[in-house]
Amino acid sequence: MTEPQPYSPIYPPMLYLIYATTDLPAPNTARLVQHMPFFSSDAQDDPTLTWTQGSSHSGQGSAVFIGHQLQMAGLAAPLPPGVIDRTVMVSPWGAQIKAAMRQHRAHISLVYAGQNPDPVEQMLALYALAGTFETEDLLGIVNPNAWNAHPPADFLSPASLAQFRQEIPFNLWVGYVRFYTDDQSFWLVTKGHHVFDVPDLAYFIEPGQDPDAVITLFTNLFYYLYEDDVFVTAGDTLEIQGTGQQLQFSQVTEMIDDLMGPSGTLVITQAESPD
Repeated sequence: MTEPQPYSPIYPPMLYLIYATTDLPAPNTARLVQHMPFFSSDAQDDPTLTWTQGSSHSGQGSAVFIGHQLQMAGLAAPLPPGVIDRTVMVSPWGAQIKAAMRQHRAHISLVYAGQNPDPVEQMLALYALAGTFETEDLLGIVNPNAWNAHPPADFLSPASLAQFRQEIPFNLWVGYVRFYTDDQSFWLVTKGHHVFDVPDLAYFIEPGQDPDAVITLFTNLFYYLYEDDVFVTAGDTLEIQGTGQQLQFSQVTEMIDDLMGPSGTLVITQAESPD
């Protein structure tokens, strides 16, 4: 009998923590211990956290807790401009917050390397570990898979993680990026669905259309595809229950480098009503 293959995502969930100074913090193990009841009721499941810091300007390590394993590395240097342009600068936060994050001087990368196949639990593990590196110099959390970034606020607290387990924080874990074709029309496309094994979604916004309504549509479709484990492909149609509205899924045929996600992107259009 063939042995089962270990879980190994092609695009593992990861985060960058960005800091205002070049002095990298060491992780605070006590904060990770505070999160353990959230992951398990077994008080004996103490986390193992190692961090080697040759100087205040670099470090690396790993963390193991409740079946999760994560790798960490820090460097007293900003992220490449291309990463910032595709995360911080297209995030939904205000100009002042974006400007502060863009001026960061150091970063720590956190990469999920464990065997838990649940993407929500993977993200929660990353956020729990991120909380061990939280200091007053932490400017933001960057999610390159989702083309998104956000300030720390209280998003790293145990209470926030408990809320994230109940309801996925789409504004943090998914990006909604606009690619303009002219001054008023643009493609609105999700980024980061592939972490949840769901295709990204794209919709062409014309003048007068409400982008927020399309984002709500994206969210509802995500839940349908993710929670019901539904597979859709180009050419499929879907009727929205109770509305009579039909959606058509089709292939990306333009701006492929921008719109296409790592696990594919489906374009959504309103299907024509049958005669």
